Amino acid sequence: MSRQRTILVLAVASQAAFSMITFGLPAIGVEIRERFDLGPAGFGAVFAAVGIGSAAALIPAGALVDRFGGRRILVVGGIVNGAGLILAAFAGSAPAYAAALVLAGIGGAAVPVAGMTALLRVFEPARRGMAMGWRQLGVPLGGTIGAAILPALAALGGVRLAMAGAGVAAAATALAFAAVSDGRPATRATGAGQSVAGVLRIPGFKPLLAVGLLYVLALGAILAHYVGALRDAGLSHAEAAAGFAALNITAALSRIVWGRVADGGGGTRRARTLTEIGVLTVGATCVMPFVLAAAPAAALAFGVVVAFGAFGMNGVLYLLAGELAGASRAGRAVGVASTVVFGTGSLAAPIAGFAIERTGYGAVWVMSAVVAAAGAVTARRWLEPAAVVAADAEVVQIAAPAR
Repeated sequence: MSRQRTILVLAVASQAAFSMITFGLPAIGVEIRERFDLGPAGFGAVFAAVGIGSAAALIPAGALVDRFGGRRILVVGGIVNGAGLILAAFAGSAPAYAAALVLAGIGGAAVPVAGMTALLRVFEPARRGMAMGWRQLGVPLGGTIGAAILPALAALGGVRLAMAGAGVAAAATALAFAAVSDGRPATRATGAGQSVAGVLRIPGFKPLLAVGLLYVLALGAILAHYVGALRDAGLSHAEAAAGFAALNITAALSRIVWGRVADGGGGTRRARTLTEIGVLTVGATCVMPFVLAAAPAAALAFGVVVAFGAFGMNGVLYLLAGELAGASRAGRAVGVASTVVFGTGSLAAPIAGFAIERTGYGAVWVMSAVVAAAGAVTARRWLEPAAVVAADAEVVQIAAPAR
């Protein structure tokens, strides 16, 4: 197997293991709610904990990857991530459980930053969208695996066994990825341009963050409350579980497809692809409540369309962030973009849960359609022109590919 493929496979595996919790935890949401006596908003707050931990650590993780290379950061992060999940397994209260998930999120921040910067180094621009799409497959793939394995483990040994198993998997795959990652630092450069403020001054970076913030609100709301919405429409537990698995499978495929679309024009089609993702999300989330009301069983199929739009943006967003920043700041840029996605996505669950408790599950689709529409307008109006200017200035060239 070539070095490119080895790095890509282990990047996917480590991300999938981390995402067993960040995407798959709702699969045992009922068990967690029963164990800690939580309502929808309470579960949303607990579910947000791992994302909050990641959000707090992603920018420092990006700076450390730029400074020291990915290998050492992955080793430390993998151990901390696994330890946090195992501590969560033995937590005796909801606050202790949430605190352990925050710790796991802090350690897990190394995985997406190191994975994305590694692919930027070894793939040429015309193939980065494809590579990033495959790496991002690890996120919903982890959710799919979690949707299958976590309930099975919980049935055997409760929430404790499910969380402990996830912790072992997360640590093992991060350490394996560290073994093949480049240990060299990305740059020795210093100065104002290397700071977070310098990253934010990159042309097009603020519109990119705005698009990510808006799109991930839709993603987070749907992810956290999709099963609840299906159950509220009258579907059985088994049907809702199947729908959640289909959602994650479609999300995985969508990231590969959107990555290939973004590679069009030799890698110059990134921003336009983000606009198209938003347009599809708006249409799908506007139709979904009518499908649920008229034919709940058909919503299992239409959920595929929802997932293809709402869950497809991440790889393209991170790729464009790294390319706009260039080699010396790619880790920081990906860290900043990931902070927006993880942090805002974590807030989406409790915000949507609060709205659900007052207005019903239709709030999920209204919220998702509104924010996706705002994101599509932002991408079209401000991000696309800025990305064209950046490409013309050759900002997006990261490094020569290494096979």
